[in-house]
Amino acid sequence: MKVLEKLLSPVGSPRYASAVVLASLLAALVGFTPAPAAAITRTQVLARAHSWVAKRVIYSQRARYAGYRRDCSGFVSMAWHLRTSYTSRSIHAVARRISLSKLRPGDAVHTPGHVAIFVRWKSRARHTYVAMEESRRGRPAMHHVRSLGRGATALRYRRIVEAPRVIAAVAPSTDATAVVTAAGALPLYILPRSDAAPSL
Repeated sequence: MKVLEKLLSPVGSPRYASAVVLASLLAALVGFTPAPAAAITRTQVLARAHSWVAKRVIYSQRARYAGYRRDCSGFVSMAWHLRTSYTSRSIHAVARRISLSKLRPGDAVHTPGHVAIFVRWKSRARHTYVAMEESRRGRPAMHHVRSLGRGATALRYRRIVEAPRVIAAVAPSTDATAVVTAAGALPLYILPRSDAAPSL
């Protein structure tokens, strides 16, 4: 979780990965409709991508790991939990193109011949970003700071879902912290006042 908190923290804003996990628990408690099996959350995408980084899976256009080709598009296919390894050309079939300014963690950045998972912006001007990727022969999956090169496009997996966002505040006249979902669920007083509220 500490790894995901670090990855998800955009420049100049607090960390909120722990809130995403708490939101998932709250979703089950307040009766949110579960997503279809093919759907995946942004937190899950980043966790899957990071698993290859942690295991230092070496790039290969032929070999496979856990059923996926070990190149750039195979890596994105694995992170998005697709049924097969797409290529950097065919990955568009399961994604929709979005504006670069709308990139969010778990989306992908496509450049001619390459595709990588977007983690966060590195610069306030949004000219550079942190990616997780398989990049070249002999190198393992890694975090990499990249510049938005010419021809870069942003892709969003069509089945990615947003985890409900939580809002934390101290409840009046009580010794608990009120956690309210953005969807408007009733407050659930489940966190002791002495505990830190989730980072947003």
